[in-house]
Amino acid sequence: MREMDLAMLYDALGVCPEQGPGRLYFAARKAHYTLPYLVLSALDREGFPMSEAAREELARAWRRARHYEDVLARVTGQVPVRVIKGPLLARTYPEGLLRPTGDLDLVADGEADLWRTVRLLAEDTPQYVGVSVLGAPVRHVVVTLTWQPEDPLLDPELRVEVATAALVGDDTTVPVRRAMPADPLTACLLALAEERFQRPFHPRDAVDIHMLGKAELPSPDGVLFAAAAYHLAPELRELLDYAAQRVPLGHLDGLGPALEPGERKELARRAALPAPRGPVTGVRAALATGAPLYGMPLRRVDGRAHWDRSCVHHYGDGALLLTPVGDYLLVAGEAVTQEQYDTALRELDALGEEAS
Repeated sequence: MREMDLAMLYDALGVCPEQGPGRLYFAARKAHYTLPYLVLSALDREGFPMSEAAREELARAWRRARHYEDVLARVTGQVPVRVIKGPLLARTYPEGLLRPTGDLDLVADGEADLWRTVRLLAEDTPQYVGVSVLGAPVRHVVVTLTWQPEDPLLDPELRVEVATAALVGDDTTVPVRRAMPADPLTACLLALAEERFQRPFHPRDAVDIHMLGKAELPSPDGVLFAAAAYHLAPELRELLDYAAQRVPLGHLDGLGPALEPGERKELARRAALPAPRGPVTGVRAALATGAPLYGMPLRRVDGRAHWDRSCVHHYGDGALLLTPVGDYLLVAGEAVTQEQYDTALRELDALGEEAS
């Protein structure tokens, strides 16, 4: 199978080669904010003449990728966390071709390892540390850290997400799944399929599938079993069908039709579930049902080195999430009134040493 080249990128992005690299780059920028880096690296790899501005954009993208690799090496050298997608997929790309990565996704085996990881990452002074919780009866935590990029005007922020759950599902018919399959290629396939719960598939997904199709999977039956066990047969089938319209699938060719029985079974399972609940109102109800709650930052804290997990403090109609690195107001929606915010701060002050 040929390597990913410019001709294949034209196919993946739906651009006629006669329209030229400028149109290809424009289509990449419309499809996904990271895809221009892939196009630039492909142009550079094939010796296409590039302006100084284009070369500098590509150089920053390579430095961004190396930064994520360095972060991953530093964290995994000290905490047993596992990476999802990003760097694993990048290693399937041929030398000189940049797999565009927006962020770094890490999974920790429990809160203790999650907060150890967050503390290590926080040594680099992030601009923002956000926390969300979801799931019941087991509550999972997701922490998002962001940093300013090399060029804040032109580049996306640097972002690392650490979670105690590998896949969070759709909050209705597909549950939270705590860990990924041991095989990294199978794990990447499922993680890519899971993206469908957040957004439509786009050309970067097709390119990733093409690269995974060049690597021989340990067992097609193993992939089918994992897709069923993780409730992702419909999404994986859709992803493979989407990719097949744009790129060669290689070793993954034929996997889509083989998923049909599992897809039918999974769709039947979902249809047989009780009607989805209505919008959750109130933090207590959300915590009881496992609906996602978002932490509005109230303050960062030091001196909690002995903490290895977060805790919820209820008051009135609200709740605070007290964590080893900061305190948050738990909210179910995007809008928070000034009164809610001020009440949360007063409650936090009233806790005093209890929150230390």
